[in-house]
This record gives sequence, structure tokens and C-alpha cells, in this order.
Amino acid sequence: MSFPFRRRESSPRSEDDYPNNSLRSPSSRFTPIWKSNGRKQNLDTKRISQLGGGIVALVLLIVILSSAFGGKGARKDPFEIMERTPTTNFFQDYEGGLECRLSSIDLYIPPAASPGDKKKVSYCPVRSELLLAMSGGGRHGFEQPYTPLGCHYKWYTTTEICMILDRFDGIVFVGDDMVASIYAAFNSLLRRNIRLGALEQWRMLDQELETCACDRQFSNPECTKYWVTSSDEVAKHDSEGGPLSPYACNRIPHMYFPIAGTANPDLTNRFRELLDANPHSWKPVPIIHSLGISTSFNWQTATESMDEWLTIADASGRNTPFVWLGPNAAGHLKPPGKIMQEGNNALWHYSNMMGSEARRRGVEHLNFYNMTLQAASWDGSSYGEKVNLVQAMMIINWLARLEST
Repeated sequence: MSFPFRRRESSPRSEDDYPNNSLRSPSSRFTPIWKSNGRKQNLDTKRISQLGGGIVALVLLIVILSSAFGGKGARKDPFEIMERTPTTNFFQDYEGGLECRLSSIDLYIPPAASPGDKKKVSYCPVRSELLLAMSGGGRHGFEQPYTPLGCHYKWYTTTEICMILDRFDGIVFVGDDMVASIYAAFNSLLRRNIRLGALEQWRMLDQELETCACDRQFSNPECTKYWVTSSDEVAKHDSEGGPLSPYACNRIPHMYFPIAGTANPDLTNRFRELLDANPHSWKPVPIIHSLGISTSFNWQTATESMDEWLTIADASGRNTPFVWLGPNAAGHLKPPGKIMQEGNNALWHYSNMMGSEARRRGVEHLNFYNMTLQAASWDGSSYGEKVNLVQAMMIINWLARLEST
């Protein structure tokens, strides 16, 4: 079976790529003052002394500033605008922060060194290590905060998330119910609303708004039909009044495409329209893709879907970073009749198979098996607000590490 490979990043430019050798050595463009016109220059020693003193002062100033701002505790992440501590609750100003009795402290613990530990556990330095860390971690007990393996991912504020999203021309989520729930939580973070931010509130009756609040946005099947599927829809209905919550920022389009195999032509056409909207733009259009339970974890169907979206993306000529999401683990409430086909043994093999297929195509892989292994599932397959918020934040971490050109 043939399949498309991802385009390689362009190599750094050489001197020959520039006209008139404008990047060649400085000696080709400048003549030292002591060689000018073949005459020996009489240099003013006093001016040289003053110049040397100024350079020394400048170097000292740089050293002082580096010590003050660029030392051991310096922030290297260009998106980080606030300090993270084990007591930082990122939901304290969110709608529903009190009513839903949910704190980010219940979901995320930033890295911290043990007393006397010289080697501080730190944030992941590169994207490849970040994906491995987020995929390979675990929980210290049932429903405890998920701890990545080795290095850490970061919990970003909404303001920081907006800074990250500004680097793209659009973001596309493609897949079945697992991707839909992650995209819904992604909207909760952008709307600063963990009470109803995952839902299209304008479609709902007052009684439904109460019934579907907080975790029930994700755990009540009668509520999931109202999940947000497009940033355009949220922006369009924000002006209608009522119990709505606008985005903290809405400068780029993002959307969810529901599929269970081969995509509907309407969806692929919408994808092409997004890619063609700015054909000469240098900004990427990331794709988050997965298929699992809707195909009974059929790896052939999943790989064909991966190839379909890769082919469309590559044909556009745009920069389209692509990540494949591995499936959630089976919860302890999984019906006995489905254990053989959808139990953790089958899921583990499917996850490994799809990880290999993704790597063969140059596609990155983020596995959610470990992340959900000791988390509460309301039906054995789907997970609540806590899990989906963490998964959405992991996607944002991946986005933060992508090259912006």
C-alpha cells in the first residue's frame, strides 16, 4: 500500500540563494580603515580609549541584566506571562469556577524540585520529548492529577493561549467523539467558561442549561449533542444576548470535522477552502486527527483516513503540521460484551499499530492511553470534563512548540 509522506522542512539558505553575494563575508563589502586608499591611518588613541571604555561598560550592563532576568529562574517560553506554582488555580476567574467545584490544581501540578535536589525537574525542551512525556506518564492513584514522564508540559493561561493561536491561519480537529470532546474542552478554555463553555448555549432551553452545567457537558449524552463545532458559530451568536460567553480572542478560525471513516465531501471542501484562503501565507494550519471507537478500532480504516487528510493537506502546498491522537483507555464501566473488541488489550495493540503508521508517514503521535488509564469514565469509553480539559491543554502545548513558518 502506498501512502503520502510529509514534506520535509526547507533547508537553510546558502550564499548562492542571494543576489550580489549580499550574505558573503564582511570583508567583501567593507574596507578596514587602516587599509583605506592604501594609506596608513593615524588613529586617535584617546578616542580608542573612550570607545574601549564604552564597550566595557556595555558588557558589564549586559552581564548585570542577564543575572537579573536571564539566570536560573528565567522564563524561556515566549508565551509565558505568569509564574506557575503548585497552588496556582487557573480557573479562579472562569465562569463556573466555584459552582463546578473544579480547580486546575485538581488536574495539573507544575514541576518542582525536591528539597536539596540539584537537578530540577523542568519543562520539556523540545517537541519530540514533550509528546513522549505527555504520552508516557501516569497517575499516583485513581483520579489523581496526571504526571508526564520525565519532563513536564505547561498549563497556559487564556491570554497565553491567544498568543499561541495567533501564530496560525487556522486549526482543524478531525475525528470521532473523542476528538469532538477535546475540541469542546478547547472551547471552554478559550471562553474562560467551565460551566457551559463547551456548548452551543444559544440552541438550548433554560432547563437544559441547568441540566448540562459543569461536568455534565461531557458526561450526559443529552448534552453532548450541543458541543461547539466551529469558532464561526460561537462568534456569530455572541451578539444575540442571553447566557453566552464570548471567546477571550477570536482572531483565527478553528473547527471540528466529524468523521467515522471516509470524510464527507462537504468537510473536505471546507478544509480546502481554509487552506486556500491565504495561499501565500507563511502561517501554518495544524491538523489534529484521530479515529477509534467509531470504527471499532479498525487500523486499516484509520490509516486510510489519515492518508486522505494528508493528501489534501500536502496538495495545498501549505505548512500543515499533523498530529495523530492515540485512543483513550477503556474505563472500568466498559460493558463485558465489549471487552474483547474494545478492552484495554485491544486498545493497546491498536494504539501501538497507529503510532507506527503515523511515524512511517512523518506524522507526530500523542497517545492518550496512559493519561486515561486511571481516570473515571461514565460509560467505559467516554470521559468527563477533567480529562478533556487536560487533553485540550496537551494539544495547546503541541501547538505552542510548532514552528511558526
